[in-house]
Amino acid sequence: SGMKGPEAAIFIVFTIANLCRLLAYFPQIAMLLGRSDAAAVSPATWSLFAVSNGITAVYAAQVVVDTAMALTFAANTICCATIVALVRHKRRKTRRANFGCAGVPKPSR
Repeated sequence: SGMKGPEAAIFIVFTIANLCRLLAYFPQIAMLLGRSDAAAVSPATWSLFAVSNGITAVYAAQVVVDTAMALTFAANTICCATIVALVRHKRRKTRRANFGCAGVPKPSR
């Protein structure tokens, strides 16, 4: 008793859209890895995306009981959390470079 008709089409579109979404995270991650700052990236937005995807993964696993869907949203959660971690790391690094460890601005040369 496999999927038929609209259910199969929805599954295929869902799968393709989520594969594309997973691939779409990588340019953002690559940009963060290649730049010295992360001023243009909102950690609040990406944190909300991570929480939303995480909750959806749990919902898929526990309520819908769909392992593939749960794993898809878990992967989305990991990608969003990676972006948040990179942004926080870059900002902490920039802050230290500009202010030093004690939070006191470094003298300009």
